[in-house]
Amino acid sequence: MSTELDWNESYYFNLYDSVNDVTVFMRIGNKPNRNEKSMFLYTMEKGRICGMRNAVPCDDDKRSCSGLTFTEDGDHWNISYNGPMMDVGKNAPLAASIQVEWTPINPLMDYHDCVDEKGAQLSSKTASEHFEQFGLVKGRIVLGDADYAIDGTGERDYSEGVRDWGSPKMWLWLNSVYDNSIGFNATKLSTQMGDVDAGYVGTAESNDPVIKIDVELGYDKDMPSSYDMTMHCKSGKSYGVKARILRYATLPMQGSKDMMLIETISETVMDGRTGYGIAELLVPVKRN
Repeated sequence: MSTELDWNESYYFNLYDSVNDVTVFMRIGNKPNRNEKSMFLYTMEKGRICGMRNAVPCDDDKRSCSGLTFTEDGDHWNISYNGPMMDVGKNAPLAASIQVEWTPINPLMDYHDCVDEKGAQLSSKTASEHFEQFGLVKGRIVLGDADYAIDGTGERDYSEGVRDWGSPKMWLWLNSVYDNSIGFNATKLSTQMGDVDAGYVGTAESNDPVIKIDVELGYDKDMPSSYDMTMHCKSGKSYGVKARILRYATLPMQGSKDMMLIETISETVMDGRTGYGIAELLVPVKRN
């Protein structure tokens, strides 16, 4: 472990259930050199966004914080939360409960397979060790008076390294899952010294690392509303994706007053298949 103050170990999960139209994204991050363990948990339903975030001193339980717990059990993860959340629109608290099982589909993807030595150096301030995986999610979520039987898909990542939220000029972190059998993650990091592209297109058998990303964002006023992307993979194959952003939540970043994290749920089309996934954007805060 590095002695740098912003060295971080992070666990992140998301899920989307298309039948219930429910999105969940959550993270537990540990910064032992700052004696800080933080979490966020957000849900997006039709017409409602709920959220919870907190920070506490570090302890030996790196995967549990303020009622949110990630437990690894063989080849899958159990995710649980029991506690309050805030209805963002009404600024009113509600009781929440999450009990889901997250089962991987593709092999764990190591992002060192995507970048060369220069790319690794450019991304050294945003978690140099980075692993991704998509999977199936089943269980139950209760948000106030809403009770959902969850049967969906999601993405998870694990990262280690210095996490300085003010270091990148911008990043895009895009993913989607199709027919519960193929998924992608595309990550574009923009730094003062240049851009880094990474990701994968994965199946149960293998991952094809992404080495170059061409992407164009569409906007509705100041918020992203779509993206048109081509992923170029190490195998020589290219994959085109067209996406429509369905809804979003904004999160001011802890540790940086200059950056805003935008989490969205997107409907995507790749090779004639329709899928769903998170499109995450870290962008500078616009100030008057």
